[in-house]
Amino acid sequence: MELKNSAGFVVRAEKEGDVYCPICHKILHVEEGQVIPRCCGKVMEMMEK
Repeated sequence: MELKNSAGFVVRAEKEGDVYCPICHKILHVEEGQVIPRCCGKVMEMMEK
């Protein structure tokens, strides 16, 4: 799910889970509907279980 705001695209989590940065490998937990943050200039990616 993507929403556009003045700063660009905002990506929201479709389900609860962990996201990671493919560049620095930071891992964060997000809840359903929460904005997926950017890290190292890219939107973090959902981890597969």
